[in-house]
Amino acid sequence: MRVRLPGLYIAMAVVLAGLIHVVAVLTLPVLAPRNAYARLATLGPANTIIQLPALKPGQQVMPNLAPDVRYAMCLFDLSDGPVHLRATIPDELWLIAFYTPIGENFYTVIGADMKREDVELVVTTEDQSVADAAGDAPDALENLIVVSSPVSKGIALIRAPLAGPSRSLEAQRALGATYCGRERTSAPPPAAAAPRLAPLSSGL
Repeated sequence: MRVRLPGLYIAMAVVLAGLIHVVAVLTLPVLAPRNAYARLATLGPANTIIQLPALKPGQQVMPNLAPDVRYAMCLFDLSDGPVHLRATIPDELWLIAFYTPIGENFYTVIGADMKREDVELVVTTEDQSVADAAGDAPDALENLIVVSSPVSKGIALIRAPLAGPSRSLEAQRALGATYCGRERTSAPPPAAAAPRLAPLSSGL
């Protein structure tokens, strides 16, 4: 059966349009001037715990956040070396998730999988030495959870679901005591940075 020339042109145009759509969808997150990391960077500096406030109407810094969950985050930057993240995970509902700048999850730590409440993670790239992250205490490597990051900059999000309304203050205190930074130190972590609220149109 012979295909008429106009019909062939239409079929080729449909196929070409489909290919352009697929390429645009795949490249848009990379080409976007303000990805998830860039938008969240307006809330505070890198390598610092930023505790997000309880949700209020019109003041949701990221979409799809649950009102019965408290959140903190750290925009990690590995340009100058590994970054440590220390947290107390009081129950199995807590989790720590790591994302690329465009919001792709590459590692998650779940409270139910932890054997202890106090956990320490070190985020590194493939070409960084984990031994250097231990500093003057190489024995501490045994207690470290090593997170190999495919990117030098990313997002660590700590999610603390509330077992009940009365647990809100407890969760906020635990999140405020979380540490994210370059140096491994036993000194008390600095207070969590307060974000500069700016509603975002899209999430991770």
